[in-house]
Amino acid sequence: MKAINQFRSFVWFVLFSAGIMACSGPSREGIKVSGTINHPFTDELVLVEKLTGASIETVDTIEFKSNGKFIAFLKVNEAAFYRLNFFNRQFVNLILTGAETEISIEVDGDRPTGLAIVEGSRDTDLLQAINDAEDKRRSDEKLLNDEAIQARMNGDGKLFQEIVQQYQQVDAKNRTALKAEIWEAAPSLAAIFGVNYLDLETDLEFIDSLSQKFNETLADHPFTISLNDRLATIRKLAVGADAPDIALPSPDGDVVSLSSLKGNYVLIDFWAAWCRPCRAENPNVVRLYKKYQNQNFEILGVSLDRTKKAWVKAIEDDGLIWKHVSDLKYFNSQAAQTYRVDAIPATYLIGPDGKILAKGLRGESLKAKLEEIFG
Repeated sequence: MKAINQFRSFVWFVLFSAGIMACSGPSREGIKVSGTINHPFTDELVLVEKLTGASIETVDTIEFKSNGKFIAFLKVNEAAFYRLNFFNRQFVNLILTGAETEISIEVDGDRPTGLAIVEGSRDTDLLQAINDAEDKRRSDEKLLNDEAIQARMNGDGKLFQEIVQQYQQVDAKNRTALKAEIWEAAPSLAAIFGVNYLDLETDLEFIDSLSQKFNETLADHPFTISLNDRLATIRKLAVGADAPDIALPSPDGDVVSLSSLKGNYVLIDFWAAWCRPCRAENPNVVRLYKKYQNQNFEILGVSLDRTKKAWVKAIEDDGLIWKHVSDLKYFNSQAAQTYRVDAIPATYLIGPDGKILAKGLRGESLKAKLEEIFG
């Protein structure tokens, strides 16, 4: 018996629009879904919904008796995500494959956090196990974060450092447990959902191995194709990969390319005049550039500004004496999309051979990396 929590938002993968028919009429084909609504609203509806991409499609309604009892039949042609919507107050989410025969559900029906019990769906149970592991990770994280904040407020540096170390150990343990649940679930769709809780770059090796499970059993399934496409994009920007070229106009209108700087260590710095953290980081970058500019070190500033006036003024105000390019298209910049930049500041360090050496370097981490390279 498993309590089923509400699905978290789907961020990147495209859900398959499987053929589904929910019948509250005479047809009795498909998976029998029966249950009890403890607090039914007689003048409102229970909806059968299908999640497709970023949208939710209502495919039918379920009739229920005055005592809250209901029976419906779902004809499932392919594994997919479904949701039962009780009066727009409570939602029960299911992963169904078509192999199930009967599912029983008990809900309160009158509030989002009400009782929700599902029996008979193995894939839904797997999803819940993954959600439970993630909930524990987040709960432990919040508890230790709160303790660290309190220690810092109390000026207890020693305790603060102890909590930081404890956090790292607990987080590593919880992430291992989460991955174990995801690995155990594959090739259920629950595992692909669980990938949302991982870092596609940090956990690339694990997710790559996970994808092999799907390629062996569900190679043609849209979920597998979507995951493979996502991984292919990540691999293109992995440390050790060839850095994609950038060729954009400078403030003077001349096109400057990343490839023209090959042979140097190049820091690609995504920033903007309107970005306060970027502007706060600029003095540190200026100091480091002045220190290493005669040692085969270049910076290519890629602005995500919208106007040339703001861009040029920020360059002058902050004394950014390196090369700059921009197409003034904000986050729709060709370079930002190529490098999957959805927040700034963002950096990529490129080696003389044109390969990616490191990502996300700022402040002390940037200083340490450059000291490692140049001494």
